[in-house]
Amino acid sequence: MMFGEQTMLMTTRQSTVQPLGNSMTGSLRSGQAGGDPCGRSARVLDAMVDLVLRIGYPKISVQDVAEHAGIGKGTVYVHWNSKEDIIDDVLVREFDRVHDQFIAHLPRDRRLASLHAAGCVLYQQVMASPVLRAYNTRDARVLGTHVAPPVNPDALGISLASVLARQEYLELLRVNGLIREAVCSEEGQLSIEAVVNGFVARPGAGDDPKECKASSRLLATVLRRAFEPVEPPSPENQDRMIAQLLAARPLRSGTSMRMAEARMTGKR
Repeated sequence: MMFGEQTMLMTTRQSTVQPLGNSMTGSLRSGQAGGDPCGRSARVLDAMVDLVLRIGYPKISVQDVAEHAGIGKGTVYVHWNSKEDIIDDVLVREFDRVHDQFIAHLPRDRRLASLHAAGCVLYQQVMASPVLRAYNTRDARVLGTHVAPPVNPDALGISLASVLARQEYLELLRVNGLIREAVCSEEGQLSIEAVVNGFVARPGAGDDPKECKASSRLLATVLRRAFEPVEPPSPENQDRMIAQLLAARPLRSGTSMRMAEARMTGKR
């Protein structure tokens, strides 16, 4: 995937706006589902995305998805128990792509080690995905009631608020001196969730690219001023954080694909 326009970000020492790497908001590729040589699962997920964006999730049946994917309904049920399972996998797949895109860019921009920089870029990436935008903004026209909850827990672990407020992520930030000590607490998590949800819930969030970029920059400024130390981070701490993010992947989705299998075995 090619990275697009530059994301702008306020630094701690400067009042001028500086570029933060690239925005990473290009279109996502379809048709990549792991462990499925025939690509049938990917076709089902792609079909669900297309139908959801065209007519809305509440109006879709498993039969509709099967016909749109060009396969039999029985084949769909080999992988999923219901249309709820299918849309879950659609959402997880979309977020996993966003996450992998973000992870791939980490070694090229150490500033992404910081909470505010990660929030800035992930906000743009999430809003660039129509399905993830609908999930985060709770767009009933697209997803009906199958949207991110107004407060945690987010069962799928893919809402932007739940990802940025994840305890293991905050702990890595704390250990590396990238957030204030008090932030790594239940109160800190709730505060981050409130801030992120406030930006996500803004009317028309993500609809206009220019407005989306402006919102991402403002979100970054709020996260930096509210949760990070006054002194800028050292390059050593940033590099250590990058290495730990690459190793631990604490921002990945909170569940795995093929949830029908997990449900049938009672593991979900």
